[in-house]
Amino acid sequence: METRSTPAVLHPRERHIVAALRDVDGANRRELAELTGLPRTTVTATVASLIACGLLTETEDPTVTRRAGRPSPTVRIELATKTVVAVELGRHRQSVTLMGFDGRVLNSTDIQLDLTQSFEAIAAGLAAIAETASSTADRPSAMVVSVAMPFRRGAGAPQIPTYSSGETPFARPRAQRPYWLLTDPSAALTEALGIPVVIENDINLAALGEAGHGAAHGAHTAVYLSVVPGFGAGIIIGGRLFRGAGGIAGELAHVSLREDGDLCVCGNRGCYTTARRDGPSLADDIATAFGRTVSLDEVIALAADGDMTVHRWLTDLGRSMAEPLAGFVTMLNPDLLVVDSALGPAAEPVVDGLRDTIGRRTSPMTYHGLEVVPGRLTTTAIPTGAAVLAAQGYVDRLARPEPIALFGRRRAIREWR
Repeated sequence: METRSTPAVLHPRERHIVAALRDVDGANRRELAELTGLPRTTVTATVASLIACGLLTETEDPTVTRRAGRPSPTVRIELATKTVVAVELGRHRQSVTLMGFDGRVLNSTDIQLDLTQSFEAIAAGLAAIAETASSTADRPSAMVVSVAMPFRRGAGAPQIPTYSSGETPFARPRAQRPYWLLTDPSAALTEALGIPVVIENDINLAALGEAGHGAAHGAHTAVYLSVVPGFGAGIIIGGRLFRGAGGIAGELAHVSLREDGDLCVCGNRGCYTTARRDGPSLADDIATAFGRTVSLDEVIALAADGDMTVHRWLTDLGRSMAEPLAGFVTMLNPDLLVVDSALGPAAEPVVDGLRDTIGRRTSPMTYHGLEVVPGRLTTTAIPTGAAVLAAQGYVDRLARPEPIALFGRRRAIREWR
């Protein structure tokens, strides 16, 4: 069937159909009529129009029989033809991955981007990255940049205070955050690159990845627990990120455990991160037992081989993470905790430690039904989360009554297609 050009603005009935399909894994025309309250004839005509312009797709599933006779085709929002450039700006590694909105990895490569450069240089670098990543595919529909730091939409990353000498007053100094991230540059990058650009915390993206295509798929309330890039949590409710009132929900590292503890970079005392090593440096804790330097990759390999010392240490790590989590689990009552997918086989003993302590520290009615599992997306959780976030943004824009003012009335939907 020939595909017609996409309209600049959807009609109300078309938006109604898209909104109904946003939170379900496909529906037939009869179900869409029930979901929207529109007449069946209107649904049929509207779906046909949206399929013709490439916004919806339909498939026949012979294994599903809703009524006697020929199975009714299932209608879904078309995501397979849309791509997002997922840029990871990690502490120790940078990469770019071209992802389909449907979660497929199309290609991936390491990059080197000097984050201390000016905004203009960063924008030019990201534009070159987007062009290179999509050289064998159509122009990408969006870019999602993941950063290894707290990041508030519309505000940016909080700066780390320093003395006048430029030294940080904290026990565990870290490099100052890039100047161009101290305010949210998403709008300016969108204008510079010509496609929507979103900046998001890496742990939040990993959580979205596991919720969309990994261990947390189908869970109503899931919490992704990070260890490797740093202690933190991504909270998913109904398939969507929960960022909290200030945009920084899930900062597990900055739960205070001791009023007389070390001063933390966040301004509080006795935070969890001041008592436990996080990220690649957490392997230093076990180096004493081995009498030599141990890398995180080696710790993961030893865990896979069943090394008892490493297993005990990782189980204790899980128990320590459960301490600041117990009250949170009681208050939120999630149905799933997902342990850092980047840990690979080393996640299992961490899961054991979490289960043991949370089981003892919470009431039976809270703990009953709570699952604690390792993540599945060992190396692709963050770019997969970028695909989920981009797809959600695309569908939300289709379903909104008015185009976003940032792009102008006629550009808004076109840019996300």
